[in-house]
Amino acid sequence: MNSDQTGTPSVFAGKVVVVTGGSSGIGKQVAKDLLSLGGRVIICSRQPSKLEQARTELTRVGHQIDARVCDVRYTEDVNRLAEYVLRQYGQVDILVNNAGYAVYRPFEESSVEEVLDLLDVNLAGAMRCVKAFLPDMMAHRSGRIVNVSSIGGETIITPNAVYCAAKHGMVAWTKAIRYELAHYNIAVNVICPGYTRTSFHNHPSFRRRDVYRKKGARSLTVETVSGKILDAIRKDRVVTYIPAWQRLVVWALNALPFVTVPIWDRVMQQRIAQLYEQIELEPEAILRA
Repeated sequence: MNSDQTGTPSVFAGKVVVVTGGSSGIGKQVAKDLLSLGGRVIICSRQPSKLEQARTELTRVGHQIDARVCDVRYTEDVNRLAEYVLRQYGQVDILVNNAGYAVYRPFEESSVEEVLDLLDVNLAGAMRCVKAFLPDMMAHRSGRIVNVSSIGGETIITPNAVYCAAKHGMVAWTKAIRYELAHYNIAVNVICPGYTRTSFHNHPSFRRRDVYRKKGARSLTVETVSGKILDAIRKDRVVTYIPAWQRLVVWALNALPFVTVPIWDRVMQQRIAQLYEQIELEPEAILRA
């Protein structure tokens, strides 16, 4: 029998869990941890080769791992995923909406197509997944939805304006549907991690940031974030900040704006000034990123 960190039987044993963006980073680690606790995990990603590689690696942890190609941008893909999971497993107990990406450039540089794609993957994609799996959860009057947002979903962080907007939307949407779905005994949680060491920051546009900003030694590991996500599920915490001290930052920005907002403004303005200095030094190389 699989046991959790307290030595008691795992609450995840036998649970059917779908993890989007499960081929790398936080999603892959969540899948790994759930497998070790007896979960039946289906990871999905839009990249077949990375997905298969992840599935192969995860079989070393547990054999109850499945993988399906799915691009959350497309309703047809998401519906096919839901049909497969419900046909093969009977129901879904936990849906982890983790798929997402960001770019590091000011809004003026992003094309309309990029803006809409960022919103589509980081917010609308999660909504598609919930719409696809929700009828089954409602029919069973059970289930859990875990939305992986960002600290950028509760504070203003830029030059990631569109990503920030999508993640703010995810936090607000989570809080709203939590009230609605409680009627059906369906739980909804949102996770707001800080900077985490993953391939998430491999987008070429982040190279310009690396010129003047060192990667933080205090950045989070995927193991830490995954552990906090599982703990949030166990405790049914509405919003989870990782690390926990970021809750104080959010509180201070809202409760003491006359003190904290001017400080935050200076930090953001400094980041933008550094970015434009870099753009002016190497405009053509950067704009090609």
